[in-house]
Amino acid sequence: MKKTFALFLLMLALPAFAHPGHDANPLHDGLLHPLTGLDHLLMLLGTGVLAALTRRSLTLPLATLAAMFGGAVCGHLFGDVLGMETLIAVSLLVAAGAVLLPSRQLLLAMAMPVFALFHGWAHGVEATPSAFWQFSAGFVTVSGLLLAAGFAVGCLLRRHSGLQKAFGGGLLVGAALVLAG
Repeated sequence: MKKTFALFLLMLALPAFAHPGHDANPLHDGLLHPLTGLDHLLMLLGTGVLAALTRRSLTLPLATLAAMFGGAVCGHLFGDVLGMETLIAVSLLVAAGAVLLPSRQLLLAMAMPVFALFHGWAHGVEATPSAFWQFSAGFVTVSGLLLAAGFAVGCLLRRHSGLQKAFGGGLLVGAALVLAG
């Protein structure tokens, strides 16, 4: 019963986390967006940390960045997708679970590029069509930097299991804030 109820809650329509209207200064807006959207910030840092914890080097962050950009192009070309915001919120739960469950870490970490597709899709939907490429250049640049920062943090967390749990707990709190938003 609890699992069914939880699944039901996840399927409810969530408010859009995207911030449309990036046409005044699209490069600037693209640079700032991953830093100002809690969902994107946590997913990127969490994925970088998971890459370090699973010793995947930079393969996971690069796959995540590629999937995010591919999703942005799809969002730009095809528009909104039903359930996209739910998948974005679930990505934070998966990242937190991966940090907190070392036995499932690799499997859950490998799912992050799939979720990144939907994060990128949201970027593509929210970008003003005439400014898509400038906006995308900004968010891809900062997203790459956040993935690298997360990787650096993850390298430090590998040596401290207590801090790993604290980081995973922080991701859970962030996921709850995004779901409540």
